Amino acid sequence: MTNPHILLVESDVLVRKPLAEYLRDCGYKVVEALNTDEAVDLLTTGNPAIGIVLADVSSPGKVDGFGLAQWIRSKGIDAKIILAGNVQKAAAKAQDLCEDGPLLSKPYDHSLLLNRIKSEVAARARNGKPEPDI
Repeated sequence: MTNPHILLVESDVLVRKPLAEYLRDCGYKVVEALNTDEAVDLLTTGNPAIGIVLADVSSPGKVDGFGLAQWIRSKGIDAKIILAGNVQKAAAKAQDLCEDGPLLSKPYDHSLLLNRIKSEVAARARNGKPEPDI
């Protein structure tokens, strides 16, 4: 099984670039978006096929990270959603949008995030949803 493309939605370049490189070093294909508008454009084209969306809840754009997650669900896009941020009260909202509940906190613990992504990939495989080979 090949690793899925990860869409990393993060406006802070000092957070996005090192995290993207770390995930690439771990064997993942990472597509970067500066804001939710760029993320929507990438998800709309479907190329590359995105298997996991990692978004900051406070991502800038027409909608925030929660709005992006709602949009993904409303369009029936088959991607796991991982929301991250510093806002504790947002955990209940994240619970409704993400399969595994509350968000990851920032700054990111890279190894914790990697374990979460591996878990999402394994769950997709168990559910018979192989990742597209692109």
